[in-house]
Amino acid sequence: MNVSPNFSPPIKLMAPYFLISAGFYALSMFWLFFIDINLDIQDFKLIGWVHLYMLGFVMMGIFAAMAQLGPIVVETKHYSVAIFKYLWIFLVSGLLLMLYGFYIDVTFLLTGGSLVLVAMLLYAGEFLLTLKNSKRKTSITKAMKMSNFFLLIGIITGLVMAAAFNGYIDINPHDILNMHTFGLVVGFVVLLIMGISIILIPMFGSSARISDNEFTNSFYTVAFGVILMMLSIFFYKTLLESLAYFFTSLAVILYFYQLYKMTSSRKRVKHDIWAKSMYVAFSSFLIAFILLLVYLSTENILYLKSGVWLLFIGFFGFVIIGNFYKVIPFLIWFHIYSPLIEEQPIPMLHELLPTKLAQLQWFYSLSGLTLTTLALLLTNQALFLGGLVLLCVASLIFFIIILKILKLKI
Repeated sequence: MNVSPNFSPPIKLMAPYFLISAGFYALSMFWLFFIDINLDIQDFKLIGWVHLYMLGFVMMGIFAAMAQLGPIVVETKHYSVAIFKYLWIFLVSGLLLMLYGFYIDVTFLLTGGSLVLVAMLLYAGEFLLTLKNSKRKTSITKAMKMSNFFLLIGIITGLVMAAAFNGYIDINPHDILNMHTFGLVVGFVVLLIMGISIILIPMFGSSARISDNEFTNSFYTVAFGVILMMLSIFFYKTLLESLAYFFTSLAVILYFYQLYKMTSSRKRVKHDIWAKSMYVAFSSFLIAFILLLVYLSTENILYLKSGVWLLFIGFFGFVIIGNFYKVIPFLIWFHIYSPLIEEQPIPMLHELLPTKLAQLQWFYSLSGLTLTTLALLLTNQALFLGGLVLLCVASLIFFIIILKILKLKI
């Protein structure tokens, strides 16, 4: 893999994405103080929080990371890096209007969703055109392409649901809920993380990379599961949903086997903040997977809530935060300091991250995640609030860390 500064946007251009992502992460943690853990999963207060977390933190984090890592992975320049000047404006504006729609006036859902769709179209269109110029045609580039198609389908179905809530079309919005959530969460976020992790784990974790054919197995399996779930809204609903869950579960098992092969090949083990974040992330993914399987067999809503919580906060949260701690200092050093090597003394890469603060953030996050997950299983609101305090403290530390790193030179 050829790492060249010509392949990624300037760090100054992408700095707002990292800061906004960290800011929305903190906001989403504080927002939970106003949500009862016993709320129905279809309550707009809870759905509004999910969109705040997934669009504000997760999606903004993915935009930031993929703008830098995507072209490097496929070894080509961005088709049009200029769109990143405006992309975050559409996403943030759309998200704020959607939140107003969820909490105050449902008519704003369609307007906000339309702006989010514009952001996703710009992102997916530019990314697909960038991939088109690449000479590297691997299962990872195919996974990145496929995840973008699932992203657009997920957003479009969300718009259809918003139109249905406003009475513009005569359908039950809950009938396409699985297509919306499965397309975005599994088809886009999980599939993209699976693909990028095949690159980042060997790079940051000093392990051997699995073959392209091996990742193809889990990639096609999860993609097939998502397609089956999307088709289930048209015919054979029960059968296709069951098959979708089966193939998705099989893909996860294959993926964990691939993770095991990579991590067991490490010649030297370094338990730095990135590694510890990945330990929590993939442990959360495994436990969430088990809890969601238990939910499918028992239909006990407590397992669904706990599994989704671990997936969102434990897996998505620790994966994004842990990789921010690696990616942002590297980009600062690569773009700002490396050209000055022969002109003046420059800091070492590890000196760009406030390590003690990062370790403290990790500890508070892990403690908060553990307490809140137990609270959801026990339906204990007081215990949940106690864990939430720790998560809020961790989120503020995380925002301060990102601010300190970015203010070093830009």
